[in-house]
Amino acid sequence: MTRGVRLNSLAITAFRGISDPVHFDLSAPLTLVFAPNGTGKTTMCEAAEWLLTGQVERLKDGKDFDAQVLRSKFAAADQAASVEANMFVAGVQRFLARQAEGAHSPAVSGPTRDDTARPGPHELLSLLAPAAAADEAHHLTAINLRQRWLKGTRFLSAEALAALVDTDEETIDRRTQVFADLLGIRHLLDAERQCEKYAGELRSRLRALKQLTEQQETEARDLTAVLAAGPNEAPARTISARSEAAAAATLLDEDGDEIGDDVSLDNRLEALTATHRRQRHAFDARSAAAQRVEAQWSARTSLVAAVSENSALEGQLAAELAQIEERGRAAAAALTERTSEREVADEDARKLAGAKDRLTHLGAVLLATLLDAGLLTGAPQSLASLSQALAEARWTDAAREARRQDLTALKASLEQSASAVERLRLIVADIARRAPERVSEEALAVLRSDAADADARARTARTALDATAEPVSRLQEAARDLLAHDHSGTSQCPACAHDWGNAAELRAAIAKALKAAPAIAASARAGADAASEAARGARTRLDTALSVEAAIAALEKERAALMAAAEQRGRDIARLGLPADRTLEEIASAQARLDVADTLAELIAARDGLLPALPGGPAPLLPPDTAVSGLLVQLEASFAAREQVVQLRLAELAKVIETATSERDALRATHAGTQQRLRECRETLRDKGAELAGLRGSWVDAAPDVAWSDVALAELKQQLATEANRLQRAEAHIEAARTAWAAESRRERLDALQKAIAPALERQQRMMDRIAAANRARAIFQEAYATTSRKQVQDLSRVVNPLFARMHANRVCDRINLGEDSAFLHWLADAGGEQLDPGKDFSQGQRQDLALALFLARARSLGGTFFLDEPVIHLDDLNRVGLLDILRATVLENSKSLNLVITTSSRALARHLIEKFSGVGPIETPSGLSDPLRVIELDGNGRSGVALQTIYPLG
Repeated sequence: MTRGVRLNSLAITAFRGISDPVHFDLSAPLTLVFAPNGTGKTTMCEAAEWLLTGQVERLKDGKDFDAQVLRSKFAAADQAASVEANMFVAGVQRFLARQAEGAHSPAVSGPTRDDTARPGPHELLSLLAPAAAADEAHHLTAINLRQRWLKGTRFLSAEALAALVDTDEETIDRRTQVFADLLGIRHLLDAERQCEKYAGELRSRLRALKQLTEQQETEARDLTAVLAAGPNEAPARTISARSEAAAAATLLDEDGDEIGDDVSLDNRLEALTATHRRQRHAFDARSAAAQRVEAQWSARTSLVAAVSENSALEGQLAAELAQIEERGRAAAAALTERTSEREVADEDARKLAGAKDRLTHLGAVLLATLLDAGLLTGAPQSLASLSQALAEARWTDAAREARRQDLTALKASLEQSASAVERLRLIVADIARRAPERVSEEALAVLRSDAADADARARTARTALDATAEPVSRLQEAARDLLAHDHSGTSQCPACAHDWGNAAELRAAIAKALKAAPAIAASARAGADAASEAARGARTRLDTALSVEAAIAALEKERAALMAAAEQRGRDIARLGLPADRTLEEIASAQARLDVADTLAELIAARDGLLPALPGGPAPLLPPDTAVSGLLVQLEASFAAREQVVQLRLAELAKVIETATSERDALRATHAGTQQRLRECRETLRDKGAELAGLRGSWVDAAPDVAWSDVALAELKQQLATEANRLQRAEAHIEAARTAWAAESRRERLDALQKAIAPALERQQRMMDRIAAANRARAIFQEAYATTSRKQVQDLSRVVNPLFARMHANRVCDRINLGEDSAFLHWLADAGGEQLDPGKDFSQGQRQDLALALFLARARSLGGTFFLDEPVIHLDDLNRVGLLDILRATVLENSKSLNLVITTSSRALARHLIEKFSGVGPIETPSGLSDPLRVIELDGNGRSGVALQTIYPLG
């Protein structure tokens, strides 16, 4: 019958590194899951752990587990992490599934998928691990124990492998827990530790209680000593304290007529003290204010008078200052206006000087231009007559510029016309000289055809030469090699006597062929050379004819260009209205006329543009009848009259501005003096007003709602004296009541302490009894744990030794033994009379061999399914072969009760394991006959998807 929990299949969806659904067939006694790192091997082991226990220990946050961490980050948004399995539990077939719902991990279970219910965690774990906790254990404790038991006995990770044989002080606690889970006695270990924890908590609370009790006893002794030293008058003291408190309350206007025994005198005294302090504070404030008033009372009348006088003076000075400021603004405006007029006059003087300079310059340029053009004669000539004579002056600037460009171009063309005529004559003569050498188009076509035919014949002859020379050369070389052949004295050599009769005849034939070969090659070369020479001659004749044709065409093109230029020059002369025989001097004269027209037009335009804006009157600057020769004199006279008008205006404005400036400065001085007097008045008013306001404020603080006068001041002094006496008497009554009440308070405190100490001592004794009981229970659980674990480990060692011996190829030790007494989990190894400590003396591979032997020994005893995640990572090849032998023997011997699921990233391990099982046929399992080994290969990742393929057995 199947023992424990045996999984036949495992389906995983959206769990950690597996996003799409993947189905694992685990029915074989041994299943090897082979895949590269990051493909989903550990995900499969953790999925099985979550399915059985409802958590993944590696992913817990302290004591809490949140199922949301299980969902694959690459799964669809509506997909939750889920795992399901078909299994045998104690020989009975069942179906189990979990699906994450938020942070929770509910499970459904039943005989089949269609017949399931939702069991609670305690119910499900009791079915899967009934021996892991006692039936009477609390359900929360039982759940924790069964979860740890399933994790410790069914799943072997690299961390647990190391803990099984480590002996370091830092890892001994973890090793103890792993062994407790492996042996199924974790409840005894946890019970021992709970007792130890309970006793520790009680000791901590006992220390705090003892400390508090000692403090209370010390305080009680001190109070007893104080009370013993004074008279025993408690009732009288109590009555005196209450009467004194009532008297104080009466003086403080508090409700103190009746202070009963049910009223706390401590609270009453605190309230009276607070009331007294408030009233004392108010009295001190009034007394201080009264003292300030009394100190300044004699100056009260003078302060009122000073404030009144300065208030009137402030109004008077402010009105005067306003009048001065108004007059100052008017004076400043007048000065600004005159200053603006002077700036305008200055600008007129600058404009007049600028216009004079410009027109004088243009007049001088006009006279110089007339002189250069030869138009300045001795005859009288006015501006009007000159403008009438020069029609070009009335043209636009663009028209005159276009005319000037045309004349410049025509002048340049005429300068080149003489050389162009000579060049045209030479071209005509050169064309006439070359005309006899020119051939017709028909003759040129014949020359092209002859040259092409000659080139073709030359290429044919060269090809024939190349075709003849290469075979002849090869024939000569072969003949020389054959003549050098050694015939060893026989004439029957098949290489030289075949079809020749004998070797001598062959040699003669070869010599004849060698003599004829140069003549054949020379004849072919001569034909090729003759053809090449004929081709060159034909090409030369064609090139000569083409050269003559090209030269004549270039001359004709140049002749046409020269004739076109001459025709264009005639058209330009006609367009300008000039006679065809116009000379260069005449064109230069026309250009000078244009220069005079430009200058005259610019002078008239400047005169007409400047005249409206010039100051000094509307008189014209240059009237039309102005003589050209007296042009500059006329300009000087016109501008002198205008400059005189402007200078007179500037002198008049200077006198007005000086008067306005003096008036403004006088107003400024008056304003400064009045402003200073107003400032001094306001400072005096502020100081006296502040002093008077302070005096009034002090009076309001001392005697609110009372008009001040000498009588009121005397009454205030009397009130303050009476108030001081009342507060002093109330303070005396309060102090007397406090002193009387202190003795009774000590007595009450002593009674309270004596009542609290006795129960505290009894509680200490009960806590010490509980600590002793917890220590006894801890010792009992420790003894039970040690006895049970020692017996199970002894039974386990009988299986571990043969497994380790068969697994460890390089045998160093003879036997694995237990430690002594309480250190029975400290394994030791016998090696030829020496003892080795596996934790210190074994290599990593040897320690892994021993840990695997321990786990497999326990698995054989428990039965069911066991997951080993990367168990051979430190084993060498020989030890790996030994482990494969152990695995083979284990599954063959226990196929009905045991199946192992092993993960690896080693392809070599998968190949060796297949070789180990290749000769083994189907064996019995709870599900019937099955192949003993199944090898599954995973490919991909959580992002791209994980694919599963069974690579053994095939088919």
